[in-house]
Amino acid sequence: MDSTMGGSSWLPTSKIFKDESKLQADYIPRHLPFREEQLSMLREYFKPFLLKPGSVFVRVLLLGSVGTGKTAVVRRFGEDINGAKLAKGASARFAYVNCHAHRTLFSIMQKIGRDLGLSVPRRGFSREELLMMIWSYLKNSNEYLIAAVDEADYIAHSEEEALYVLTRLTEMVEDEVHRVGLVFVFRDLTFMMSLDRSIQSTLQHNIIRFYPYTSEQLEEILLRRVEEGALYESAVSDEVIEMIGELVGYDKGGPGDARLALEILYRAGKYAESENRDSILPEDVRRAHSDVMPFPKDALSNLKLDEKLLLLALARLLQRKKFVSKVPMGLLELEYHDICEEYSLAPKKHTAVWECIRNLSRMGIVSTGKPGKGQKGRTTLIGLPAIPLKTLEKELLLSIREDLSSGAAERGGSESPA
Repeated sequence: MDSTMGGSSWLPTSKIFKDESKLQADYIPRHLPFREEQLSMLREYFKPFLLKPGSVFVRVLLLGSVGTGKTAVVRRFGEDINGAKLAKGASARFAYVNCHAHRTLFSIMQKIGRDLGLSVPRRGFSREELLMMIWSYLKNSNEYLIAAVDEADYIAHSEEEALYVLTRLTEMVEDEVHRVGLVFVFRDLTFMMSLDRSIQSTLQHNIIRFYPYTSEQLEEILLRRVEEGALYESAVSDEVIEMIGELVGYDKGGPGDARLALEILYRAGKYAESENRDSILPEDVRRAHSDVMPFPKDALSNLKLDEKLLLLALARLLQRKKFVSKVPMGLLELEYHDICEEYSLAPKKHTAVWECIRNLSRMGIVSTGKPGKGQKGRTTLIGLPAIPLKTLEKELLLSIREDLSSGAAERGGSESPA
């Protein structure tokens, strides 16, 4: 028997990942960049609940789109307060429920009970009996619970009564001592208008808003994960980080979703790992982005011929320069001239070429920018962040051939001199 089989030396080692679990959605990082204000607000809202246990029923609403840090903030808050010693020998407890998995009041109560360490039967109990079991436990153990109800949109749409009960727990158990505080996490407030007025009144106060991340904020978030040991620092270049930030950043037309940015980095790392490389390339990012947000092929068919020729030039240029995500405008124009010659076409002048680039940028197909730190010159840099280059080149060659053979190619653009 091979002596190495008894240990772990036979397992493959990664040149990319140190601890890939730190890129997963359920990982709570040590630092929460750009969410310190929201975390501080959450602490302030629950200060009276924790300083004077039993004195007040606190309900807080976290509001923001997917991937804006709501879950990370509430779980970090939970980690901080769980087990904390309060006045008169009491202690704080924290429970977390995701309504995507627990869509009924009974299931929500079951999860809260299990988080408290109770042996909760799956059947034979009504939800009212389960609620009283949890309340009795808190009373007898002198504990005060803060429960986070995440993705509460699911029960707002399917089981409004569950929201009603949760927002009035103290009334339901007929106890003057407020032993539970609640954090509701929602994606948007459009549901509010359809809810019962009594529920609306309890949810309209203590709202903490989470806004989509910008490209720079996402870059900082990704860099922090690398620093925390998700990947080897040598495996991730600034070029790759900036590329993902541009793809996902709200200010660049993306959703501003940190989960999506982390998913793209993870998938890009897996592509590099599968080829036994020690670093992630821009093309890995393009492939990863195409996995999660496929580029519509029919978008290419609506382009003018010179826009296609420019894209083909850019795709070929970036394939040769595989370690960079953008190339200078001047270099792109030279490649475009070569491709026009290849097809026996007269190239457009500089002004018309620049107009094509602007159109492609407006459509979100190419990205443009100025040189960053450590880069010389003032020229505009052009990139193709979202589409795998080989796939794009193949589609463009077919489309250009069809245009030329049909004689229906529209070149468009001004012929004014540079």
